Amino acid sequence: MQSVFVVSDLHMFCRRSDWEEHVALIHEAAEEADLFVFNGDTVDFKWSVLPSLEATIDSAIDFLRDFCTRHPQCKVHVNLGNHDHIQDFIARLETLNEEIENFTWHPYFLRVGKALFLHGDVANWKMSHQQLEQYRGRWERRHRVQSDFKNRVYDAAFQAGAHIAVSRMAFTPKRTVKRVAAYMDDIGHGIDSGVERVYFGHTHVPVHGYAYGGMTFHNGGAPMRGIQFRLIKAHI
Repeated sequence: MQSVFVVSDLHMFCRRSDWEEHVALIHEAAEEADLFVFNGDTVDFKWSVLPSLEATIDSAIDFLRDFCTRHPQCKVHVNLGNHDHIQDFIARLETLNEEIENFTWHPYFLRVGKALFLHGDVANWKMSHQQLEQYRGRWERRHRVQSDFKNRVYDAAFQAGAHIAVSRMAFTPKRTVKRVAAYMDDIGHGIDSGVERVYFGHTHVPVHGYAYGGMTFHNGGAPMRGIQFRLIKAHI
């Protein structure tokens, strides 16, 4: 049996994320992993504290190259989310895929055996794959590094815990997994295809083995203040 780990929503380079506090644990897991999945919003291009988009891309690629090099026995997969689905980054991921043997990336989802890995932004509403493509396209056009003023406004809301309240109201487990399951049916990877376990992120609301439609759903949360976060050991 393969050893598989999955982590979502690191939001690297966003000042409201504590992602750096978990890097050692992520490397430790990769040491024993046969397969490691970064499951979307690994990088936060919108809220990056780095001086430019180019600088953020360079730092993200350096991180991934180092990660793959340090763990050559581990197949490293990157799923994209709404915060890191941008063409300039994709072009660099393509180059990294050619350069590093144990690295690959996926724009929307990864299927391995009876497990499906996807970011989870399909939970915003009931989406088809075509609608997800359109949504990502709109998001990509909004990908600009935000001003310090906007960051400070968001910081104030964050300190007040607004991010927690909004996520919990918008993404109740039942509503979320129903939407994810509907998307899975649309792409042909639902329960009838043999999927038993689904690993997703995006909502920042932890989900631990929620049973729905003959499948179990798992979400490790996000490394942000007031939110549970965990690296998930997946079963494929």
